[in-house]
Amino acid sequence: MKHEILQSLHEDHINMSRIAELVAAELVAMERGEKPDLNLLDDIMAYVTAYPDTFHHPTEDIVFAQLKRVAPEVQEDVTALLAEHGDLIATGRAFQSLVRAVEEDVVVTRAELLTKGRVYLDKLTAHMNKEEAGLFRLAADRLDHSDWATIGARVEAMEDPLFGPAVAADYRRLWQRITAHPPGR
Repeated sequence: MKHEILQSLHEDHINMSRIAELVAAELVAMERGEKPDLNLLDDIMAYVTAYPDTFHHPTEDIVFAQLKRVAPEVQEDVTALLAEHGDLIATGRAFQSLVRAVEEDVVVTRAELLTKGRVYLDKLTAHMNKEEAGLFRLAADRLDHSDWATIGARVEAMEDPLFGPAVAADYRRLWQRITAHPPGR
């Protein structure tokens, strides 16, 4: 059985996959020559920087640091995955900056916006897949009650402002788009 912290991280991945579908749909529309919904992309990236980048990844860092202590044989894999967090955050912020530049009428080529968006989505998807298939399973198997207590004492509690029990005012428009776009559609 998964610990509640690990279950919460898994649910965050499901939610991020839903967000990634929206970004992917906007990129496909751009490839067809349509104008992207820049407000949607900006809302998405604002959420990503406010929750996954500032809460989800640091929580994973704590879990994986504990996993390195318990399973030293995966130290290299954990270290590499932890390094991806910084790269993923930087790539997401670069895409967000480009979206905001276009919103402010700065000249940005369609190809540049598409490339940054695709790179971000590819990295995000590959990263989540590695965690789900590898380290999350290992954490579920190898971390015991004492390990989870240690992790829990270090993890900051934060409700997801978009997918949590109450949608924060800043994310209501994004929530409406998510609910209008069921998963896998």
